[in-house]
This record gives sequence, C-alpha cells and structure tokens, in this order.
Amino acid sequence: MPISIKNQEVESLLNEIIAITGEGKTEAIKRALQERKNRMGLQCSENKEKQLLSFLKTEVWPQIPEHLLGKGISQEEQDKMLGFEQTKG
Repeated sequence: MPISIKNQEVESLLNEIIAITGEGKTEAIKRALQERKNRMGLQCSENKEKQLLSFLKTEVWPQIPEHLLGKGISQEEQDKMLGFEQTKG
C-alpha cells in the first residue's frame, strides 16, 4: 500500500534517518511510528500512576486512622489476609 509524502520537511527528515541508519523508507517510518506508540503508552502509564496516587492521597489515606499510618503489616497478618493461617494442634 503506497503512501505519498507531500511535506518537504517530512521527506527531508526521512531521508536523513535512512542515510544514518541504512534502513529503507518503510522500515524507518515503521520504527518511528512504533517508537512514538511506545512513548505514548508510557505516558498513559505515567498518567494512570499519577491518577492512582492522587486517588490514594485524597480518598484512601484520609480514611486510615492516624495511629495506623506508616505501620507495616506483620507476616502473621499477611498470612491471615491471604488465607495461609497455620492451624495449631
């Protein structure tokens, strides 16, 4: 499926890239698009991380009693939550 580049700046950039890499035009365009897609995915992940942190700060952490903030969970508590309680006897 052919594509026609009608922008001189784009054509110039493409020619610079293929001169440096030795790739064909199709491969250079494919790689550029893949790299951009990957960066966009990373940005989406970063935005989700920021949204989650904001949610934790505004909605979750204020609900935790102050005396429990920063307190770790013991191995026994972790096991109990995960259903790994040992029966004695």
